[in-house]
Amino acid sequence: MKYKLFVSATQKELRNERFAIKEVITGNSTLRGFFDVFLFEDLPAKGKSAISTYLKNVSSSDVYVCIIAKTYGDKGKDGLSATEREFKHFLKSKSSTEIFAFIKGNSSEDKKRDADTKNFIKDIKAFFIYKRFRNVDDLKTQVLSSLISFLDDKGEFSKVSFDKIVRKDLSYDAINEKAVKDFLQNRAIKLKVTIPKIS
Repeated sequence: MKYKLFVSATQKELRNERFAIKEVITGNSTLRGFFDVFLFEDLPAKGKSAISTYLKNVSSSDVYVCIIAKTYGDKGKDGLSATEREFKHFLKSKSSTEIFAFIKGNSSEDKKRDADTKNFIKDIKAFFIYKRFRNVDDLKTQVLSSLISFLDDKGEFSKVSFDKIVRKDLSYDAINEKAVKDFLQNRAIKLKVTIPKIS
């Protein structure tokens, strides 16, 4: 099963961090097989409302990744930044939530943040485990750890050996019969045993 991961952060201040999260997943063959990343920047130009587009995508996501720094972001008519709007929408649309929150900078820097950001951080601290990070590399390490923990909790990483793992997501059609026959014949020759009869 593939999980949809939504990245939420101010586009101007946290551009590098947004793309770093995508890089963690696309640059890792294991994570690539489990996650599809949604970044608003990847969308082509469309004749649709930006707000309705990102809210639709956050609703259909399994994991919400929130990054907060100093600035809150531009407010809409509802008085919310895009990031907090996405956060609230994800909470409302999911019966069980997977929210990974990352705050840039240590706690001594919190007083330098604008008032709305401080309030947003207060809400996150009250309900979720969050992590702080210093730079992009630190964030990537934290995200990788959170994603591995998420997959482990979902039972995606089996404790049995690779050869014993049952792929329930695949049907018999996924098997290349010619490759199996070639393997069994080569194995029999190397082990000097009778080649199994394969119909």
